[in-house]
Amino acid sequence: MLAAVALLGLSANSLLKKREQNRRGSNAISDSIEHFSRALSGDDHEGHEEGHEAPHEWAGIFDTSENDYIWIAQKVEGDYVDPGMKLVLISTETASEEALENVEEAGEEAIEGDCTTVTHGTTITPSADGTCYQLTFDADRWESTFPIDATSAAAIAFFAEHVPTEFEEDTHYLKLVSTGEDIEPVAEEMPHGEEEEEESKPWGKALGASVLINLCTFIGLVFSVPFIANCLKAANPTFVYAVFASFAAGAILSCAFFLLLFESTHLIASGWDKETDHIWRWGTMILLGLILPSIVETCLGAIRPSEDPAPEGKEGFDDEEGNISDETDAPARSFSEQVRLIFAICFGDFMHNLCDGFFVGAAFKDCSDAMAWSITIATILHELPQEVSDYLILTGPQVGLSTLKALLINFITGLSVLLGAVIVLSVSVSDATTGLLLAFGGGIYLQIGAVECMPRMLNPKLSSGNKLYCILAFIIGTILIGLVLLDHEHCIAEGGHGHEGHGH
Repeated sequence: MLAAVALLGLSANSLLKKREQNRRGSNAISDSIEHFSRALSGDDHEGHEEGHEAPHEWAGIFDTSENDYIWIAQKVEGDYVDPGMKLVLISTETASEEALENVEEAGEEAIEGDCTTVTHGTTITPSADGTCYQLTFDADRWESTFPIDATSAAAIAFFAEHVPTEFEEDTHYLKLVSTGEDIEPVAEEMPHGEEEEEESKPWGKALGASVLINLCTFIGLVFSVPFIANCLKAANPTFVYAVFASFAAGAILSCAFFLLLFESTHLIASGWDKETDHIWRWGTMILLGLILPSIVETCLGAIRPSEDPAPEGKEGFDDEEGNISDETDAPARSFSEQVRLIFAICFGDFMHNLCDGFFVGAAFKDCSDAMAWSITIATILHELPQEVSDYLILTGPQVGLSTLKALLINFITGLSVLLGAVIVLSVSVSDATTGLLLAFGGGIYLQIGAVECMPRMLNPKLSSGNKLYCILAFIIGTILIGLVLLDHEHCIAEGGHGHEGHGH
């Protein structure tokens, strides 16, 4: 498990959008004061430091092998940072830092010259000498868009009066029209040195929210233990475990289908251009998750071929004649089988919580506080039934751990949500990598829910009425996870991942 985390840290390279929204919150207020001060002093060129020679705040060069792109400017917290800005487009043969430097002088001359005024929806086109446009944003729209005709440009260098990420609320400023993919610069520069400024990261909020998630789910699980124990005393354990297993199956499978697997499709799509590349990676990770617990059991069985079943004298396993009793109707589990189940639960829960940490950390880093806290609450709501499901399997006849050991395992694996937030704020994790991990965790959950839990609903010892209760428990477990989808949002740009209108 630690090796998986280390591998994750090495492979992480970018997260949920390479945004640099440096002027939100308090920065936006300070910018407004700065602009107001310039107006009072007679400086009519906003966005530049006094005495700075560069006529632009930002420059970037992009590979534009396709024909149609779109430039996007959004209102941030209800208003455009500026009602408009100058933007120069220069076509180049290649996209590189050297190519950007070669056209820098032409870009500066163009942005200081006459610029063509354009409004929302107007197509803009690059030229070899540099074409300057005065973009005018539509105050009645929450975003203004400007299609780009890149038919004759293998690459385009942009020189902008403002840093384009200042105009990002939830969507990247440059996209490919055909797929909605975010287009990132091959090279960029900011004469004011903004690229060297360390963006303040919300460590306190993100880590606090992660700790809150783990504590709330753990405390909720602890308070559920007496109820579970009372149910076991009041009814036939075979029926009780079947009901609990059915509930666990519903919660775990719905978590796999509603959250992990579906979410992974969007994120994996951001890493590769062809649909075939998305499908085989997505499917391979799911199948790996499905088969991994069996591989673990096989390896352990080969290492320890001579093994006794579950501990002798375990209540509910053997009757006076040495046969399996009717109380649980569960076959004795070998050591390797028990390890397989414990591994599946721990690893699946670890990966799920780790990815939840990615989302929570990214939400506080890139989204508003209100959305980040709503994501935190949604995470708690879907984590609690899932942790209860894990506990039921760990303490049931399938594994047979004590209450204390099961609670300890749940708490330790739950700490990975904290690890996920730390990784996100420290090194950045790509959307594609997160998607692969989610698909892998989803495969493990499919194995737990479908292979280990659902068969107990069909126990021949159960009456038809008992089975109806099991089906009801399955539906309840599904609903508890599905409720999180009522306000399922994503603070991720539209189009690129198909997350329009969402936030996890």
